[in-house]
Amino acid sequence: MNQVCLVAPRPFDERLIVSARETDRIRSDDLMALAQQVSQARDLVKNRACDRLQAIAEQMEFLHMKAKQVLDEAARDEKLHQIPCNVQKIPGKLYHLYKKQDETRYFSILSPNEWNSEEKRQEYIGSFRYELDRSWTPLEKASKRDDQFHQFRTLLEKGQLKHLALE
Repeated sequence: MNQVCLVAPRPFDERLIVSARETDRIRSDDLMALAQQVSQARDLVKNRACDRLQAIAEQMEFLHMKAKQVLDEAARDEKLHQIPCNVQKIPGKLYHLYKKQDETRYFSILSPNEWNSEEKRQEYIGSFRYELDRSWTPLEKASKRDDQFHQFRTLLEKGQLKHLALE
């Protein structure tokens, strides 16, 4: 068990004007209460530190998940950039990904409905929007990305993100 550190008594010539009999007398109850108080304080400090570390661990787990998501999206974007497309890619436009019978993939500006061919609908893999930053957003996630962009833009226009601006 850890030793409890007590305050040393004052030298005789520096004592306060109080009864020496009362100040130098130590009751066993006082020592027990003091030891218990120190022990409780130590436990509270440890519990508080554990709670803070738990919060940091949760944040680290979240950041790890986000980093993995960023790397997965970068790998996907790199693969999509390597897929043939016979038109110049323009940011903001939709491109539809198809797979031929020989497993080669290609981008087209025609959606599955525009082909009027069941065969082309079966070859269809998915649609992606080519972004200004040259990344690709799956069509099913495009509206969510747009909503977030508009929310940030609104905050910037209202000046609510001034503290984020670089000076």
